[in-house]
Amino acid sequence: MTTVASASNISLNGDFPDLSDELVSELVSSIDHVGYGVVPDYLEQRELDRLRTFVEASVRAAGNQYVSFTGCADLADTPLERMANSAVFRRLCTRVYEGATGNRAPDQPYYQILRCLTGASGERHSLRFHYDSYVLTVLLPICVPEGQHSGRLIMVPNVRPVRKWYAQNLIDKLLIDNSLTQFLLKRLAQTQSSRLARLKMEPGSLYFFSGYRSIHTNEPCDPDKIRTTALFHYVDPHIGSRLKRALRGSGPL
Repeated sequence: MTTVASASNISLNGDFPDLSDELVSELVSSIDHVGYGVVPDYLEQRELDRLRTFVEASVRAAGNQYVSFTGCADLADTPLERMANSAVFRRLCTRVYEGATGNRAPDQPYYQILRCLTGASGERHSLRFHYDSYVLTVLLPICVPEGQHSGRLIMVPNVRPVRKWYAQNLIDKLLIDNSLTQFLLKRLAQTQSSRLARLKMEPGSLYFFSGYRSIHTNEPCDPDKIRTTALFHYVDPHIGSRLKRALRGSGPL
């Protein structure tokens, strides 16, 4: 697990933390070797508390069931809107992407999601194994339940390369998104297989991994608890695919 070794690794500059080149290199190395990298305590406690208040109000308004937000339109004046517009956070994502892929980062926006899992509907959104459509996934836990059922992130890290053609990516996804493969992966998740990484996440920390290359999901949490994560997906390698536009329209997948 990657950690911030000392204050010399990080600078605030009146914005979000700006990581040293050394720490970015450690993040990239960790993603390559164990599947993920972590920056502890990226968000200040007061900003985390503001987000928790927002989440709790949103869940209540949804009848204590699953709710999600895409983009920043409904997140005005929250730390998540500031992160999406932060040049420092954007530069961090760019540096990690370029270090992990060896490619120059294209000028693409984030695909941003806030997911609040709770109640019976939250269980239906758990243990659904998938690949992301974006190369880099940055996850910020906001609410993580205590106890045995904390909704851990589960992944089989770095099992495929970034595909050159969208058709190859589509075949990969179809091989995962079917009842037989989902059944087998759920059975695997019940074992102590060393192929699986299981992350008990800490609120306010940042988790970097290649959601495109890694099969992943979350464990369910107790229905009376709330598990909330913010996700910043970065760089769609098939954004210009005609096949993708024909099949999926302008959607994110």
